[in-house]
Parts: sequence; C-alpha cells; structure tokens
Amino acid sequence: MTTNISALVVDRKAINILDRALVEDAWLEKFEVPQNSDGLRRVESNGIVYLLSEDADLDDGYLVINTAIFAPAAGLARPRTAFERVIRVALRHFDRSIAIPIQWQPYHAGSRLSIFAQPSRASLQRVYFDQSPEGTGNLFAFAVTSNPVDLDDVPEDDSLYQRAIDGICDAILADAPAAPPVGNFGVLLSEPQGVRLASAGTLSEWYENRLNREQRAFVDQPHDRPVRLRGAAGTGKTQSMVVKCLRDLYADADGKTTFAFLTHSSALAHTVVRGMLHALDPTERWTSLRCPYEQPRLWIGTIYELAQEKLGFEKKGLKPLSLDGREGREYQRMLIEQAIDQVVKDPRIVFDLFPGCPDFQKRLVNRGGDATLIDELMNEFACVLDLESIKKDTTEGNRYARGSSRELWQMVLPTEAHRRVVLEIHDIYRALLRTEQMLSMDQMIADLGRYIGTHEWGALRERDGFDLVFVDEYHYFTRAEAMLLHNLFKSRAQVSGRWPLLMAYDIKQGTNDVAISGGMERFRNPGVGESVLTELKQVYRSTPQITEFLRDLDASFPAMDLEGEYATYVAESQQEDGETPSLTIFDTDINLVDSVFEQATRIGRDIEGGGSQVAVLCLNEALFDKIRVAGRVREKFVPITTREDLKELRYAKQKCVFSMPEFVAGLQFHTVFLIHADSVDYDEDQGQGTRRRYVSRVYLGASRAARQILISSSKEHGGPSQLLAAPLANSTLRRVN
Repeated sequence: MTTNISALVVDRKAINILDRALVEDAWLEKFEVPQNSDGLRRVESNGIVYLLSEDADLDDGYLVINTAIFAPAAGLARPRTAFERVIRVALRHFDRSIAIPIQWQPYHAGSRLSIFAQPSRASLQRVYFDQSPEGTGNLFAFAVTSNPVDLDDVPEDDSLYQRAIDGICDAILADAPAAPPVGNFGVLLSEPQGVRLASAGTLSEWYENRLNREQRAFVDQPHDRPVRLRGAAGTGKTQSMVVKCLRDLYADADGKTTFAFLTHSSALAHTVVRGMLHALDPTERWTSLRCPYEQPRLWIGTIYELAQEKLGFEKKGLKPLSLDGREGREYQRMLIEQAIDQVVKDPRIVFDLFPGCPDFQKRLVNRGGDATLIDELMNEFACVLDLESIKKDTTEGNRYARGSSRELWQMVLPTEAHRRVVLEIHDIYRALLRTEQMLSMDQMIADLGRYIGTHEWGALRERDGFDLVFVDEYHYFTRAEAMLLHNLFKSRAQVSGRWPLLMAYDIKQGTNDVAISGGMERFRNPGVGESVLTELKQVYRSTPQITEFLRDLDASFPAMDLEGEYATYVAESQQEDGETPSLTIFDTDINLVDSVFEQATRIGRDIEGGGSQVAVLCLNEALFDKIRVAGRVREKFVPITTREDLKELRYAKQKCVFSMPEFVAGLQFHTVFLIHADSVDYDEDQGQGTRRRYVSRVYLGASRAARQILISSSKEHGGPSQLLAAPLANSTLRRVN
C-alpha cells in the first residue's frame, strides 16, 4: 500500500458506481480512475483520496475507509473481494432494502458491525465498521483482524476519520484534476450487470414502441385488483413487470405511494431487476425517492430479506438458513444427512418402524447410491411438513402419518410406517437447526406471518406497508408465503377493497413442487379477490430453433390436472434463425468435462461479452459438486452457486460460467451447455413428482439460452436421457459425433 494514502472517502452516489466496477487488487494502492469515467472524479489531499460523483454534496452520506485494511500487512488473500464487501455494506447502510448476505456472518454490537472479509471457509478475517461515527449517518470501515474479535475491543482511529471528513468540502470545490497517464488503471467502471438483460431503450421508448400488445395491456392495468402475468421463459415477464413498476412509480403525483418488488431470488432482485431499472432510467432517480417519513418509495428484495428487515434476526444472533444458492441447499443437505444417520441407528425406530417399511430402511441405509432421496425429503419438508407446520407427536403429525391420500407429485410414502420415519427425520433436522441457532426459510416466513398479525404491525402498517406489491417468480412462493402478501399492504387497501398485487410466473420453471403443493386457487385468487390474467406468447430471448426444442421438452411434462395453469407451451419466437440444439455423447465423464470446457472457453473468446455469455449448466447435483472442485478445469470457469458469485461474472473474460439451472434463473446467455443429461437421472418409471422436477430443471436450463444449446451425456451414466428421445425424433435436437 502506498504509504501516503491513509483513507478513501466515497460519496453515496459514487458507492453505486463502484459497486458495478471491475476491480483489480493493484487498484487498491492508488485508487486512480480514468478521466470522464461515469461521472466519477478523484481528488487527493493530505494523504486522503476522495472519489466523488458529479452531484456530490456536503449533505450526502459518505463512506470512509481506512486503507490499512487492504495493505499487505493485513494479509488478505483477495483484497478486492474485501473491498467489494465494504461497498456492499455501504449500499446496505444507505439503502435498507439491500441485504448483507447471510454467508458473510454479519455481527452487531451497538453502532459497530463486522463481517467476514473473504468467502473462503478457511479464512476467519473480519472487517469492522462504525455505522455512526461521531454520531453521524456516515459509515467508517476502520479495521480488519485475522480472527473474530469482540467488536468493542477493536481500536478505531477517530482522528483519521475526522481528517477525512474535514477535507470533503475542499475536495468538492477542487478543480478537476489533470488527466492521469494513459494505461491500465486496475478498475473498469461498467453498467449494472442486469442492463444487458433489458435490451436498449428508455422507459418512454419501451412503453411507446417496444411493448407488444399483451405486455402493454399488462402495463396499463389499473391499481384496482390483483393481476397475474403468465408466460413461458423468455416472453418478457420480468421486463414487463419492471416497466410497469417504474412507470407507475413516476406517474404518482403526490409522491406518497410505496412499492415493493418481491422475488424469491436475491440474484434476480439485486442484479437483474436493479440492472433493468438502471437501463430504463440511467439517472437512477428511483433510488432517491422517499416518502414524507423518509421510507424509500421502492423496496426491492426477496421475501426473506423483508423478513430479516422486519424481525431483525441478525441482531438477535440468529442465522437464517438461506435456500437462495448452493451453500444454503448444501447445508440443509448436511443436516438431513445427519438426521438420517441418527434415525438408522435409533433402536426404537429400527425395531418399531422399519419392519413396516423395509424398502424405505434400505433406501436410507444405502442413500449414497440414491441420488434422489435427499431431494425428495427436502421437497417433502418444504411443501408439506414445514408448509403446514406439521411436527411429530402432534395432532397434525398423527393425521399426516395416518392419512392415506397423497398427491401424485409427492414423495412415495405408501404406509404409516414410511410417514412416521419421515416425521422422525424431520424432528431431528429441526433440532439440529435449533442447536446451530439457525432458522429455516419456512420458519422465517412463519415468524413474519405472525408478526404482521401483531398490534405492532397494525400501528406501523400505514408507515411501513406498501400500496402496490409486485411479485416476480410467483411460482417459487410457498402457500404460506403467498398467504402473507395481502398483509403487507397498507390498511387503506382493506378500506378501499383494492388490492393491486401483480404476480408473474411460469409453473414449469419451478424445480421443486411448492407451486403445485399450494394449490392452483392461489394463482387465480391470491387471498385478495379474483385476479385478471394476461398471458404472454411471444418469445424475445431465444431463436425459433430453441423455441421448437422447448416445445418438445414441454410435451414431456407428466400429464397433470392443474386447472388450466399448466398450459401447453405455445410461445412463438421473434428472433432470427439460429442453430438447431445438438447432443454429443461421450464415452467417459472426463472426456465430457474436458471437451465441454475447452469448447466453452473457445466460444467465449469469439463472442461479444466474452465468457460471461457462455454457461455450462450441470443437470446432476452430485456431479456439479464434483466438477466444481476438479483441478483439471477449475481455472476455466467462474462458479455460480450464490448471489455473491454473480459479482464474479464481471471477471469471467476468458472463462465461462459454471452452475446449475436453478442458480441462474432470471439470467440469460448467448450459449448454454447442458451437461450430464444422462439416463440414470430420468426414467419413465419414476414417480411423477421426480420426473416433473427433472423436466423442469432441463427446461429451465435450456430456456437460459438465446442463440445456442449444446447438450452432452456420458456413457458412464447410461448415455442420453430418455427425455431427449422426442426432440431427437422430431429433429428439434440433432445428434453429433
């Protein structure tokens, strides 16, 4: 670290600019920026660097960073990652609708806050913040430690903070600095990542010229009733929702109407939706709109982030178990594995229950060779037990165990003994959560549901509630989540009887059964009256060849009577012709992996946008975990397993993206490789629910592609899946050598 730079000061608007920058470790030595770069200018004075936006003002909020955090002496393996986390905390500080990821383990004590500095589980380094230095509304990142330390014991350099703040006025008034030497600055200031998903065009251009008839009808819907927007992948559901949200926000004359834009995915909320909003209005005026009582007029985030904000779990030492990304799913799997270990060794269960279900006992004991067992249990927990608050040794638990009627999509549990064993596994799983002081997503939602029924929420509802609620990815919302949406409205909605709840969904993109388990009635009547349906049928993302392939995949969904909501795929492409999707069969897994990643990196070098436009999506969860840590290809991809990983897309360059379909829902790519479409994972004799979830995973992955789909399978896993037989027969999929 250059010794004469002791602090970095960034104004509130410049924080947003730096949030989307590509930063190299070397940039953290001098913090130089190219001239005329996105309205950002650099002023250096008395050993302090000021990065200021064009509209920087003394009354703005400021982030002050003690640059010793990034010095070699601090020992950070990836200083730029720590810098990006500091910027994210600053965004959260000035915009309460932005959450700090659970994996960073935020810890509070008074005005102080600390987070992990690096993503590696081996690193325990933490960064420390003062959220009210000298009693102000600024944010001071003041220290880093190699191991967690009591927040009150970490020294804070108050004099450095004061010197940095005292120089702001002179920095704002200073003349523009001379252009620095031409060269590599170590920073690239870019547009928000979601901008490329929105296509070009301002809000007025989209409304006047780009929306088709169905999209325009949706955007013009009045705020007098619920509206549902149904459409296949690529028909522009999210784009239509964002256009309507921003147009209605700006059209509000009195400036008092508040909006919530809820999703089930942090990536969709904070990368895609915010990027689309930026594309529609690059001034980002929507970020500064406030109600008279200083609440933001537009709140964007997940239903879980809303629960965190209202209930303050992190301040109580509780950690939600995130299901938004691979880490949360992986941790849940570990807890279920531990629960099964206890069940198969419990003498009471072995002697009392297993004799009534020897087949299930065999599955549990030999679970290592049963790829679907944990998935089925996770689905049963989310869609039945946690959803209905069913617990062992309760009236509801006994009714569940003795009941013989089960839906076709549910886990096959033919006898009472089967269901009693599942209750035992679930009971131990819940106990393990309590031991770790963690909350499952369903427990968070249950607590939020209770809170919004309290007198406290009744008193705050007019201030903290919303006038309009947009819900994207409604097919991922459980019945419990859907049932609490109407209580998020201000009390005036109940008085007027007008509930403008706007829902966008495509049931076939759901890779679990939460949409089905909630019943179809909640789509037509989400608890606030009958909704108006708008259906989108024109595909704007994919070529006609990909659209035809998706139509054949759609025909493979098990026949299910879902009261008209499981509509046949009828979308028509509006794009130019492209290549027919292809299937390649490899002799070995190693050949498949080597060939696919070599081809993916080659394509990434040849197309606009580079590697971030090429995705390799694995259809088998166990193989995904195995490939993700394989040394032979690790340097060829950027793994996407959480919302935090999406930041890494900016650094893809010569690398491709490696993920699973559910982790990139809402994103799109020029080229998609679907790997391990193997016969061992799909069998016509499987249960209907297992088959439906697998088809949904393939459908979701294929629908991420705009121009090209390349599918591969391995003979080590039985060769190509039976699911591909119909597309091959209809020539919407071609086999290549």
